Amino acid sequence: MKHLSTLREQGHVEVGHLRQSKPIKLYYEMHGNGPERVLLVMGLSTPCSAWDNQTKFLAETGQYTVIVFDNRGMGFSDAPIGFYSTSQMAMDAFELLDHFNWKDSVHLVGISMGGMISLEMADAEPTRFRTLTLTSTTARRNLPTWTAISTLSKIALFYRDPKDQLKAAIDLIYPQDWLDKKPLVRTEFATNRDLATYGLIGHILRSRRQPLHGNIGQTIACLRHYVSDKRLIHIKSSGLPILIVTGTFDNLVRTEYSYHMKKILEDAARFELFEGSGHAIPEEQPERYNHLLVDHFK
Repeated sequence: MKHLSTLREQGHVEVGHLRQSKPIKLYYEMHGNGPERVLLVMGLSTPCSAWDNQTKFLAETGQYTVIVFDNRGMGFSDAPIGFYSTSQMAMDAFELLDHFNWKDSVHLVGISMGGMISLEMADAEPTRFRTLTLTSTTARRNLPTWTAISTLSKIALFYRDPKDQLKAAIDLIYPQDWLDKKPLVRTEFATNRDLATYGLIGHILRSRRQPLHGNIGQTIACLRHYVSDKRLIHIKSSGLPILIVTGTFDNLVRTEYSYHMKKILEDAARFELFEGSGHAIPEEQPERYNHLLVDHFK
């Protein structure tokens, strides 16, 4: 698959010079040329191209310049051996922003592990950001559902046919009811399952296979992640406008975690529930999600 037509620049930025013995290279893409700045932070074991629906939409408005990147351990970024943390990956993202002199007024959007990283960033430097969007994520330690544990174990240990692995991953991420329906926009596909399969294969072909140690490092970061209620209150006290987005069919990050963040953040956070949606809301419901982002940015 080709890169988006909105792509303006791509490359690598070295980060971690003062934090580790050897710096690592983060792969990034910059899209659009608008006056407002957006950083999109992706989740576990997923390349930055999974933001394509949002990147293209935002860049084509002419209002936004968008940066997407592969987290350490994924895609075209380096994958150092070791256990990662969400605070460490937040520092990676800060140094990426510093490279482009994005010191303020950044719209920060994270999904899943990317939401965890975004929470760390908002707690560390709330004045750098104009808005914060938390999608399918948690402040608390994420206890995986049995569905997630059993499915991921089968993909890693038992399924040898890539088709079986792909089907299992799609069934985990998306709700069955949505998978069986015909797409509302991409009508050339018979079902949303066909569309999701096409999209997932496209991300794989445009990226680089994640090494096992990269997957382990990121998974450990998710399991160790914890932002206390006190730190959530600190984010709230900064006055940063917050949007929380979650679905009711999320097998990877329980919906109750989003409700908890809303409880602590109170009126500082707008809460949007996608009834019947799964974990990958930006890909499953891109039109509604994209317009939510723009409305929140305003």
